[in-house]
Order: sequence, then structure tokens, then C-alpha cells
Amino acid sequence: MTTLAITTKLHDLARISRLGGKGALADTLDEAVELLSEADVLIRDFPFLIFRAPGSRSVVGATESGEYAYRLGEWTRRRDLFLQKGTKK
Repeated sequence: MTTLAITTKLHDLARISRLGGKGALADTLDEAVELLSEADVLIRDFPFLIFRAPGSRSVVGATESGEYAYRLGEWTRRRDLFLQKGTKK
């Protein structure tokens, strides 16, 4: 099951819970949907480096490695912010 299908089902369950008068459960489900969506974006946005000739000797210059290091640092910062959200209770 894809993440989109799971988030849609959780969102529907939250709406049904609200209609049934279970606001706290609905709020928790909405938070779960938000965290799951953010996690999906983080996973899909992991930085990568494409080699021009895979399998053969490749030289990675300062520009490529510097750009990759920057993207990896930004991704790590976003991941840390995401992990901090999950521990707030």
C-alpha cells in the first residue's frame, strides 16, 4: 500500500472519528498523517550523487562533492527537525 493510500485512509478515519464525537482520536490521527507525509517527503528527497559512467573509474571533483555535502547537510537538518517533532509529547 502506498503512503498516499495510507494517509488518505487515516485522514478518512479521523473525519469519521470527529463525526462520532471522538475529537482526541481524530487529532491524533491527523498528527499521524502529518508526520507520515513529512517522513515520506524526507525519504524521497534523500540526496544522491549520479556518476557519469557507472561501473568505471569516476573522478568526483570539489564542486560535486561540495554540492553533495551541502545537500546532505540540509537534508540532515530537516531530518533532525522532523525527529524533534516526533519526540514532543
